[in-house]
Amino acid sequence: MRAREAHWGTVVLTGATSGIGEATARRLAGRADELIVQGPEPEDEVAGVLAGIRASGSAHVRYLSVDFTSLTAVAEAARAVREAVSTVDLLINDAGVPGAPERLVTADGFERTLQVNALAPALFTRLLAPSLAEGARIVNVGSSAHRVADLDLADPDLVAGYTPVTAYSRAKLAMVTWSSLLAKEFGSEPVTVVALCPGLNETPLSAAMAGPIGGPPTVGAERVLFAAAADVPSGSYLEGDRVVPTSAASRDPRNRRRLAELYLERLPRFASYRPGRRTGSTS
Repeated sequence: MRAREAHWGTVVLTGATSGIGEATARRLAGRADELIVQGPEPEDEVAGVLAGIRASGSAHVRYLSVDFTSLTAVAEAARAVREAVSTVDLLINDAGVPGAPERLVTADGFERTLQVNALAPALFTRLLAPSLAEGARIVNVGSSAHRVADLDLADPDLVAGYTPVTAYSRAKLAMVTWSSLLAKEFGSEPVTVVALCPGLNETPLSAAMAGPIGGPPTVGAERVLFAAAADVPSGSYLEGDRVVPTSAASRDPRNRRRLAELYLERLPRFASYRPGRRTGSTS
């Protein structure tokens, strides 16, 4: 499978201040006109990272300091993006956290790993959807860890049986399943949705859960960019730059129906938008 050499007008990338996200941002700086990057830190704390991204290309780089443990902050960030640019050609949802050693609950009342890795990206995407250009692509960074998880949606916040690995793998299962649901929702619209596993990369996230394993984050960044430009059907999931089936749990009709219900229940802003005709085009 091959991916075209692409250049985008406006790109939005979450999780851009470390690991795979930072490596991806550095590459996108030379392949986009406008690059909006998100991280949880105040801008002054990541000034060096942002300087490195800006020095990597000619893109105009804007920074969004957004804590994904607050859904209100996510909604405000989406509003800021829509006010800053007319259309978005590429949205990459890379923001994520490892499962914490002990179970944490956000101010919104949800288990932190699920909210940051799955619910917040879904809300951010939903609120940016009206600004997606014709031909736009949404890239969701999942993980092969979704294959070892089950969607026990009777206890989505892991009140019982919490472990860091369980929290992370279930959040990634939710992300991968939602990505497929989103592709189906867009249907024949001129927007494609692709999810991927970036492979094992030595990043702060992986180190927090498993120690120093995998290759450099630049490898994961190349897989993200491959997914952004690959000629694959909407709803595809890639591992090792190949389209492969997702886990049985992600394809189970009951899981898919219950997950959609959970998102509607927890993210009521979803009800405010259904995919509709849009204007603009990718470059």
